[in-house]
Amino acid sequence: MIELIYKTEFYSDWHCGSGLSSGAEADLLVLKDRSGLPIIPGKTLKGLLRDSAQSLEEFGGVKKDFVSDVFGSQPGEDGDSSAGSAYFSNASLSLDMQKILSQDNGKKKLLYRNISSTAIEKNGQAKEYSLRTIEVCIPLVLFAKITGLRNPQNKLDLIKCMQMVKRLGTGRHRGLGRCDMTIMEDS
Repeated sequence: MIELIYKTEFYSDWHCGSGLSSGAEADLLVLKDRSGLPIIPGKTLKGLLRDSAQSLEEFGGVKKDFVSDVFGSQPGEDGDSSAGSAYFSNASLSLDMQKILSQDNGKKKLLYRNISSTAIEKNGQAKEYSLRTIEVCIPLVLFAKITGLRNPQNKLDLIKCMQMVKRLGTGRHRGLGRCDMTIMEDS
């Protein structure tokens, strides 16, 4: 089986949510691992890459069975589905960065900040009860791995999918989550 090691490099603040809040401080928190460091779940990465793959497949950029082979098939009318060959790991900071940050909780806090927004009425005033505060992570680089690829062509097609992902997470249509996904040279 073939594996693909890649990095996601962020160029703007980003938010991949946990679904949790911190009370009055923030309505939405960034998803973190047990050490309090930011991660992107493998299922989120798989979904983004699957969406890119479906677009490429639709326009003939990848072979017809690429999506079902790598990502699996969705339940059809008969209710059957199948698992894809690939496993998508969570994306996390490099081991060296994790080690540095785990030694000092004060440094971890520097990875995050809160941003607020509100809806504005036509008269220019803030809409009542519309203030939202979300925690975002600063631009950084996360690393992940895809394993279980059956052939070299699937790896090349996944690289095409990665090139299509330019934003990730909540607020990507409002300037958050600008990123690039690239393979690591030695993978």
